[in-house]
Amino acid sequence: MSDDHSLPMPDFSPAMLKGFLHARVKMEFYMAAYPNAPLKAGVDQVRREAGLRGELRKRAGVSAGDFKRAWSGLGVDLEARLKLWRALGVSPTAHGVRLIGADQQEWMARRRADDAA
Repeated sequence: MSDDHSLPMPDFSPAMLKGFLHARVKMEFYMAAYPNAPLKAGVDQVRREAGLRGELRKRAGVSAGDFKRAWSGLGVDLEARLKLWRALGVSPTAHGVRLIGADQQEWMARRRADDAA
């Protein structure tokens, strides 16, 4: 990654976290529901997705309240954000981004340059 940051910063906002959480639950549901016909997804979908949300929350190691806020696209504290992204297999730092507080982020290289000044 270059220091000029000519590429747009990856988005690790609460809205993006919400999108990833929803997508993961849907993906896991359909992977489990569709391997064998006949499909009865409509009957089981709500219950199974609730179970998958619970499994994802436990895998992340966050409280039910933090998970519900993130699921709704609301900010959660930094530790919970990091745990949720890790549970999704996403590392903001691998993309050169440092998460700050409940809903902010910054380029890591830019911050280091600012600190050196």
